[in-house]
Amino acid sequence: MIDLKPAYLKKVKTILAANVGEFDVLVYGSRAAGVNKKHSYLDLVVMSDKPLAPARLEKLAAAFREACFPFRVETICWAATGANYRKEMKKTGVLIQETRKK
Repeated sequence: MIDLKPAYLKKVKTILAANVGEFDVLVYGSRAAGVNKKHSYLDLVVMSDKPLAPARLEKLAAAFREACFPFRVETICWAATGANYRKEMKKTGVLIQETRKK
């Protein structure tokens, strides 16, 4: 379960679809595990096999900043993480976006 108000969840999904729609995206950490506080970050990982271009990640980050959520959104790329971090993400990871089929 992803701990977000329905309106925020819908807006997050819209931003993801517009910017990284071809990738699965997981929510991990406190909001996925249900142990978050009101202002806990929303931690997202884009499940890409290759690192995403920095400009693309910045565009995604800018879209989340412009959305003016009352919490911070942190987005990382799966391909840019290490094995230990991946284990932690998989423990709590909840799918928020499934790859769009072409």
